[in-house]
Amino acid sequence: MSVSHPQPAARRRVAGWLLAGTALFTVVTAMTPADWRIAAGITAWAACLLMLPDIARRSRWQSGVLMTLGAGGMLWGLFQGEAIQWQRAVAANTGLISLLIGVSFLQLVAMPRRASDTTLPTGPSAYRNTQVGVQLFGSVINLSTVFIVGDRLTREQGMDRRLTILLTRSFSVAAFWSPFFASMAAALAFAPDANVGHLIATGLPLATAALLGTYLLEGRKVDHRFQGYPIRYDSLALPGLLAVTVLVVHAFYPEVSVIALITLLGPMITMAALIPRGRSGRRALKQQVEENLPGMGNELSLFLAAGVLAAGLGSVLATTGDWLPFQAFGGLEAWLTLVAMIGLAMVGVHPVISVATFGTMLEPLNPDHSLLAATFLAGWALGVCVSPLSGLTLAFQGRYGVDGTRITRWNLGYTAWMLGLCAVSLSLLAMWTAGG
Repeated sequence: MSVSHPQPAARRRVAGWLLAGTALFTVVTAMTPADWRIAAGITAWAACLLMLPDIARRSRWQSGVLMTLGAGGMLWGLFQGEAIQWQRAVAANTGLISLLIGVSFLQLVAMPRRASDTTLPTGPSAYRNTQVGVQLFGSVINLSTVFIVGDRLTREQGMDRRLTILLTRSFSVAAFWSPFFASMAAALAFAPDANVGHLIATGLPLATAALLGTYLLEGRKVDHRFQGYPIRYDSLALPGLLAVTVLVVHAFYPEVSVIALITLLGPMITMAALIPRGRSGRRALKQQVEENLPGMGNELSLFLAAGVLAAGLGSVLATTGDWLPFQAFGGLEAWLTLVAMIGLAMVGVHPVISVATFGTMLEPLNPDHSLLAATFLAGWALGVCVSPLSGLTLAFQGRYGVDGTRITRWNLGYTAWMLGLCAVSLSLLAMWTAGG
């Protein structure tokens, strides 16, 4: 007997289709002469308003503060004779939102299989394999991976310090390099000319070093009582195909952004895999739009508010004359910016806000976009581990009862030695992009 599921509220269904429209307008803008960015922004804002009752109070408060600051900055600029950057306020982060929409479809075909009654692997090798699996799956489907793995492992051993470190670091390092991660979209929004090949070549070694260092300091000390997750990598076939397709197409058509390609190809590859399943496949696609997309209200409100903040900062900076934080933007300046992003994260500032702030502030320097984007990726990857208010930390606090300040404290040493590695990495990238 089939089990009937309650239909989502009409409000949420409409919000889901509006978000699908945001993604469509973003793709059309990137691939045709037409400019539909304002339309993408309007549909995203309309969806956010429809989802307002579902947005957490913390997110509403944070977004409200950002929009107030941004609006204040635009009014200040107006009183100083500057035009209001209303297009930027409406549509600044539609690329980031569209990428999240496109990537979300991959959850239908790339979820790691749940290990309900499976015998769990044990020992250091289980720790190591869980690290790699969480990073790879997390790079595609984001926090869902952490919940699947964490829920299963806490049934046996609880969410202790060792498991918290494993999951938070293994998940967050995907932000160093993954084209499917929100960090990449946020970085490319303010550094659109960045070479994705440079970013992956810089980020993958950092992610590898983070996993290896964590394993040497934590993982190899575990005994047979430690239980890891039985990762099955065959579910990554379609995301792997998507990644290769995106990079190949971008190599031949560099004028089409990686964000637009992922936004377009993610749902297309998912549909190609699901439609042959008939009615169940079509039902899954419809459910993704009408039920799952409206679930991103918290992120949507924050990213839209960050766009308003960026517009306000742009207006204020336009009135400050020639003041700039640096005279140029090289390896040292990139590292100092990274340190500032980590400091802001530790007092609760979300990485997307830091990206919007520094992206706007450093724009007059005409920095190399690959170096700037790599800085933002590193700030995101490390910042979410030490921020007591990041989505990752709050998820652990709410789902597993782990205090956010403890997660910050447990990852402080890790962040310090990773900052040292990032100093070397950013300096090498600066020399590479300069042709030195």
